[in-house]
Amino acid sequence: MSGVIEAEGLRREFGDTVAVSDVTFTVEDGAVFALVGPNGAGKTTLLKMLAALLEPTAGTARVCGHDIQDAPREVHACLGFLTDFGGLYENLAVREYLRYFHMAYRLPAGTRSQRIDEVLSLVGLTTQADSAIDTLSRGMRQKLSLARTLLHDPRLLLLDEPASGLDPGARHDMQGLLRSLARRGKTIIVSSHILAELEDYCSHVAILDHGSLIFAGSLEEARRSLGKGRRVRLRALSGMDDAIGILGVRKGVGDVQRLGDEASFEFQGDDAAAAELLRALVERGVGVVSFAEAAGTIQDSYLSVMGRRP
Repeated sequence: MSGVIEAEGLRREFGDTVAVSDVTFTVEDGAVFALVGPNGAGKTTLLKMLAALLEPTAGTARVCGHDIQDAPREVHACLGFLTDFGGLYENLAVREYLRYFHMAYRLPAGTRSQRIDEVLSLVGLTTQADSAIDTLSRGMRQKLSLARTLLHDPRLLLLDEPASGLDPGARHDMQGLLRSLARRGKTIIVSSHILAELEDYCSHVAILDHGSLIFAGSLEEARRSLGKGRRVRLRALSGMDDAIGILGVRKGVGDVQRLGDEASFEFQGDDAAAAELLRALVERGVGVVSFAEAAGTIQDSYLSVMGRRP
């Protein structure tokens, strides 16, 4: 294995409860992983082990090349961990809070003011720099928590439900911020129940259920391997009734859905079979305007695989 994260057989037990069961996966440099699963799936426990904050019962992981058990301080230095609770000091102002953590990270004093200004600008809190934390909205508090994790310019970000409890406007702001961090080349693992909001900036998805890793891979791999099959969308200027008739009896075609001059269907065939189907439609006189595979979403993949679970 090679990557920013290399986990092998990670397991964590709490008494008789297995929170994470023998998880193995790799996260490459620059990937943005959506970590999804129901409540109690083990997402937070897995993140805490990767952050070298919780010792595994068994297995191991290397983060930025450092063993999480042998070199926890080195692991801490290379990552930023946004937990699912605030941890903010209410009696401080925003800038004072970041100044405290800049010193806690033991960063050069000469860079302090500049770096604080940089992260405040990045998260959109420049005008709140001198505001008391207890006057901030929930969305601003989340931005401040993220600013804290960015102070030391970590290579890796572990974000546990960063949009939890935010209103739609604040969620939109957080989504834009995470897209910006992804464009800057940060390697990110973000856990969330708001699956639709991950699609724009995540490159990979990992699905946990009852502590077990069901799938880990790229979005394209997820769509291919977790879905019921390829989904194709057809649009035609004419002959849609004939098209529906052909699709209804065609081998490898299922779940045909029509809406006006468009139709979509599950397709189990390969590219050659798809080309043959298109030829049959055209020969029947269907005025095909477009015939293309419709990409699924993270949520499609998630619901598909979770629907198979006992």
